Amino acid sequence: MAGDGSLADGDSDVPVRLVRVAGTPSGAPGPSLLTGQAGLPVRYAEGHPALQCVERVGPVRASVGSVPAERAREWALARQWPPDAVHALCAVLRSRGRTLGAVTFLRGAGRSAFERSDAAYAEDVAMRIAAALDLAGALRG
Repeated sequence: MAGDGSLADGDSDVPVRLVRVAGTPSGAPGPSLLTGQAGLPVRYAEGHPALQCVERVGPVRASVGSVPAERAREWALARQWPPDAVHALCAVLRSRGRTLGAVTFLRGAGRSAFERSDAAYAEDVAMRIAAALDLAGALRG
């Protein structure tokens, strides 16, 4: 999940800046790992699916396609994802008309690519995450 809460909605001249505030471990299930209240800045390259979903204010799906394992690993690492990720779905976090960031769902080679129904579910989850983040921010100060 990434977001910094200071995105200028409607101002296309302001670049999207995201920080990583939480991550879940790849492989074995486990709790989310919080990076701290301020988060860690992420320097996503232009065209990264997380940046695209924030700019479009809608979900973005991405897949590496049918490539050798080494190319798939490079694809994932170039996007700052775990090396076994081959499918991604990014959804924008919005609450009360403000963009708070993005959440990214990843799948490995053993799973199918994300479909339209997955995107609809991701939007629902993103709405709940954004509401929780917004409420937490309001209670802090």
